This record gives sequence, C-alpha cells and structure tokens, in this order.
Amino acid sequence: MALLELSKARDSVWNDNRLLHLLAEHPEANHIVLRAVLDGVTAKLDEGERPYAAVLALAGRPELETGEVRKLGTLRGSSARLRRLLALRLSSRI
Repeated sequence: MALLELSKARDSVWNDNRLLHLLAEHPEANHIVLRAVLDGVTAKLDEGERPYAAVLALAGRPELETGEVRKLGTLRGSSARLRRLLALRLSSRI
C-alpha cells in the first residue's frame, strides 16, 4: 500500500522522475503499483517531461504487457533515443 501511495506523490520534476524510477525497479512493486507508475510516467511524458529511466525500468518488468509499455514511446516527451532503447529493452523480453 505504501508503494502505491508513493506512486502518486508529487514534489518536483527531478524528485518525481527519480521516485517513479525507484518504484519501477522496486522488487516488491506488484502489478497495481506498476500500473500506477505507468500512469504517472504517461502523464509526465504527455507534459513533455523526461522520466526516461522509469520508462526503461518499466520495459524490463514482465508484470506489464509489452504493448502497454511500448505506447510510452509514442508520447510527446519521448525522444528518438528513448524509443530506440525502449525497443531494445522490450525485444529482450521473452
């Protein structure tokens, strides 16, 4: 429950992106927490922010569908480099 609450916390751009990254990598983050992180990362990318470390961490989580993570690369804040790294990370998931 604490991880889910943290996924909704907002402070500053740097802290928010760092927190989303830490939650995406947390070994105790279940599907509900990871979905909340995915939603947070989606909102950040839509706003033009760059939570790239969190995106790549989510791409490595088998609890999330490949397609829902792949969509992150189509959002406004996604760079060409992020799209390339995201594709590589997702292609390594089997």
